[in-house]
Amino acid sequence: MTSLKVCLALAATLISFSSVSANAAEKTSAEKTITDALRASRPDFAITDISQVKGQALYEVTLASGDILYATADGQYFVYGSLFQVAPGKLTNVTAQKQDVQRAALIGKVAEKDMIIFKAKGKEKAQINVFTDIDCGYCRKLHQEVPKLNEMGITVRYMAYPRAGVWQDQARTQYTGSFKKIKSVWCAKDRKEALTKAKSTGFIAENLKCDAPIEAQLELGEQIGVKGTPAIVLSNGEMIGGYLPADQLAQRLGL
Repeated sequence: MTSLKVCLALAATLISFSSVSANAAEKTSAEKTITDALRASRPDFAITDISQVKGQALYEVTLASGDILYATADGQYFVYGSLFQVAPGKLTNVTAQKQDVQRAALIGKVAEKDMIIFKAKGKEKAQINVFTDIDCGYCRKLHQEVPKLNEMGITVRYMAYPRAGVWQDQARTQYTGSFKKIKSVWCAKDRKEALTKAKSTGFIAENLKCDAPIEAQLELGEQIGVKGTPAIVLSNGEMIGGYLPADQLAQRLGL
């Protein structure tokens, strides 16, 4: 009897292992099929990850741009847009949740020394990350509320996002005014003072002689879906596309 039980247990283990191996092989095959189909159709798409949607015959395809597609296992059909999960009384945006996690991870890699940080007064209760531009009117309006945000216990961490881009011309011989202003702020001896002055006056003495990571932060903004400024990214990766008064922002943060 004991030998029979051992044999049955071994058989169950082998069946389970075989099933797992088969599922893994099927998943790998689907990923390759999807990758080949996408590359054949759109070679400009850089795929960074493919994973199966839990419990579904659908695959989530993440691109280097930060965009997410959904594909059938045979790679013949793709959907671009948000995937929602239905539950009693609510809809959950699965795509947005994934993008929030991606944003938080990418911003987490940015060194604070490359940001301009206005720290909370007293105990820090929350942080916000703000992609900003010097000539943006709503960016200036938000900056006027930074002291109030700091008093509320909110640290404001700025990153650069010159809306006009880097180059004025295709030959890359002339920087845009937007880029020169924001790099001059990042190259200043006192960045916080320079940023406040530039936002209040629209002027900053040109100073481009430093290795400020303006282009890298602009690329990061584009990767995580920044479409305009100010773009506010919360610690959990949620993005608020636009200006919010300090009180409303604190409310969004649960303060």
